[in-house]
Amino acid sequence: MKNYTSFLIAFLFLGFFSCQKEETTETVAAESLTKTSALSSLVSRVAQYPTTKDNILDGTDCFAVLLPVTVTVNGITLTVSSDDNCENVQSIINAHSDDDDVIHFTFPIRIKYKNFQEVQVNSQQQYESILASCPPNSVFREIECIDFSFPIVINAYNTVTQTPTTITVSNNMQLYNFIDGLTSNEIYTIVYPLSMTKSGGQVVVFNSNAALQAGIENSIDDCQQTGPTPSALSVVLANGTWFVSSYIDENHDETYKFNGYNFTFSSNGAVVAVKNTTTVNGTWSSYMDDGQSKLDMNFTGDSLEDLSDDWRVIEYTDTLVKLRHESGGNGETHYLSFSRN
Repeated sequence: MKNYTSFLIAFLFLGFFSCQKEETTETVAAESLTKTSALSSLVSRVAQYPTTKDNILDGTDCFAVLLPVTVTVNGITLTVSSDDNCENVQSIINAHSDDDDVIHFTFPIRIKYKNFQEVQVNSQQQYESILASCPPNSVFREIECIDFSFPIVINAYNTVTQTPTTITVSNNMQLYNFIDGLTSNEIYTIVYPLSMTKSGGQVVVFNSNAALQAGIENSIDDCQQTGPTPSALSVVLANGTWFVSSYIDENHDETYKFNGYNFTFSSNGAVVAVKNTTTVNGTWSSYMDDGQSKLDMNFTGDSLEDLSDDWRVIEYTDTLVKLRHESGGNGETHYLSFSRN
C-alpha cells in the first residue's frame, strides 16, 4: 500500500508538471526537492540577506546591523557608515591587549535577519535578548558571488493535501522565504532554464538540479567567506565514518554508485570503504597546493575509481565535506560530498 501511495503521488506530481509544460516553453527538472535537500540549502545561501560582513560589530550571522550606526569601543566613539568602516572598529580592538573590546551601540538601531525582516532595537536589554535567541553561527555562510536572475518559476506539491501550486518568484526575499517556509509535507521542482550572474558579470544558464548545484558550489571559490575556521580537514575526516551524500559527474547525479559504502579515514593515511561483505582499501592525504586545500584519494580496484583523484576542497564542516575535481584530459568537472554518519 505504501508503494502504491508513493507511486500515486509521483504520478500526480509529474502529471501536474506535464500540464504546465504544455502551457509554457520551459524545461522542467525531473528531480523533486525538499527543504532539507543540499540544493535547497545552497539556493537559500545565495538568496538570503547577507549577515556576516558586520560580524565584528555583532558577532553573529543571525542578523546584520543596518548601517550607519554609532558605536563606542574601548572609550572611542565612531560612526560606522559602510562595511569597510568595520575595519576601523577592528583596528581599535587590536590596538591594545588589555582593553575589554566590548562594542556598545548607541540605540536605537535596526537589524535585518536572513529572511529580510527588519526590527528596531531600542535598548541594550532588548538587543541582548535577541542575541540570546539566535542559534550558533554556521560555518557555511551566505554566497554573495553569484546572483539569481528573476523571475523564477517553481512548481510545488503538498503530499498530504495533494495540492499542486505554481509560484513565480520575483526576488531574493521571496525565494529565501519560500524555501524557509517549506514543511516536511511539501516538495518542489524548479522550472528550467534558470540563469545566474557571477561576480565578474558573466551570465550562466542552468538546465537541471545537478547543473545548478554544481554551478553554485563552483562559485564559492570566488567568494571571500568569513567566519570561524573549522578544525583541520585531516582531523575532521579521521573522526567517525562517512558516506557519499552527493556525486555529480558533469552535471549528472550519480550518487547512487556509492550507496551503501561507509568510509573510515585513519590518521595514518589509510582509508577503508565497506559495503555489506565488500571491503575496498585505499590511501588518502590532505594538503595545500598553490594556496588551495586538496584531498587526494586512491582506491584499489575499479569499484571506487571515480573517487581516486586529487580533489579541491570547496568548503567543509565537522559533518560535511564538499569537493571538486576538474579533469585535465577532457575538462569535465566532478563534484563530491562526504557526510558523516
